[in-house]
Amino acid sequence: MVMSSGNDLAILGGPSAFSRRQPRYPEFSPEALRRLCAVLADGPTQGLSKGHPIVAEFEGRLAELHQVSHCLAAASGHGALQSALIGLEITEGDEVITSPYSWGASVSCILHNGAMPVFCDVLPDTGLIDPAALEGALTSRARAIMVPHLYGQPADMTAIMKFAEAHDLRVVEDGSQAHGARHAGRPVGSFGHASGFSINGVKPLASAEGGYLVTRLEEVYWKATISCQHAGRGELIGRASEPGFPDELRGHIDSLVYTYRPNVPSLVLALDRLPHLNEENDARRANAGLLRRLLEDSELFSFPRYADEDHPVFHMVTLNVRRLLPEVGRDEVLRALQAEGVPAVAYVERGLHQSPRMSPDWSGPKVMWTGTIRRSGQDPTRLPLPGCEEKVATSIEIPWNYVHRDDDLIAEMAGAFRKVEANLAALTGLR
Repeated sequence: MVMSSGNDLAILGGPSAFSRRQPRYPEFSPEALRRLCAVLADGPTQGLSKGHPIVAEFEGRLAELHQVSHCLAAASGHGALQSALIGLEITEGDEVITSPYSWGASVSCILHNGAMPVFCDVLPDTGLIDPAALEGALTSRARAIMVPHLYGQPADMTAIMKFAEAHDLRVVEDGSQAHGARHAGRPVGSFGHASGFSINGVKPLASAEGGYLVTRLEEVYWKATISCQHAGRGELIGRASEPGFPDELRGHIDSLVYTYRPNVPSLVLALDRLPHLNEENDARRANAGLLRRLLEDSELFSFPRYADEDHPVFHMVTLNVRRLLPEVGRDEVLRALQAEGVPAVAYVERGLHQSPRMSPDWSGPKVMWTGTIRRSGQDPTRLPLPGCEEKVATSIEIPWNYVHRDDDLIAEMAGAFRKVEANLAALTGLR
């Protein structure tokens, strides 16, 4: 590796190497905007069930995408995940094995449902759950596994489902960043007993704000509706009016629900983007593959490797920084890349188990789950998870809404990475 004096680095006053702005994303068609205006002008803007044609269309097409029987549109990805747990009756006294390396919704949905997260270590190259670590996280109260497909990378669902079946555990997939990703030839969201996805404005299937649950189990769908949506009351005809609603649940309908009903305008926008999902995911992969090839001889940067039958969608590109000099770590490299114009971030600032509000001794503004943690007798903040710690310390992410092939853009970005590596020694004084 060549190490120059560093005078040309942007962080030290030189010109930046990457000048491209992030592309506009998402882009909605004129037809979608006309349809949206029609909904706003004529209504109904509230979608309480599949009796609304837009809700019915969205839920039917998303169930088809994930090759499952049922889809329940929701207000957010978090709402979809909690709806999945409610549909599976995972609640107080139950424990859910999950990843510490994710966005907080993967864990807060567990806490909000009165259950206790139990953290399983991750693979340090991808940040995904390490199936070999599941056994060590298994407890007598474990009833489920929450599996994030972080950055659009598919977790090893073959191994995870085998473990779950051996121990009679339910599985919830968090596919909020992974629409269209595939493992072993199947779409993520089709393996677990239920799955939650987000459709907010930066996801691979982008709208404004919203989410959806998918499941192959009819009872999960219906149980989620009576606690997370409007099932039906008086003149407000809701989910209980849909064909197939179980008679045995009618006596349990009331208004004590989480308000995770879908936002109809968001569904209109998501439906507009759905036909483009596969094409855009192919472009994400091609652009990510080119960046990987252009940096394959790098000593500083390393990329995760994926099984041949796995197809990520690259909501973000994640890579790891090797420590080649004692005084230059990930943080210095990240700052140098940002100065060069690369829109790089460290997405996970710390393992979720180390969040201060996960401590049984938390004394700040009260949260609903501190009592759950205290009663569990556990202190997640003290849990050693070396794979997670390594990924947090070395990882860099690039938001990857590059949904059109652009070899020149990727080559320019790779040039910024090479520039930082070539001038690595100049970063020794940044700390």
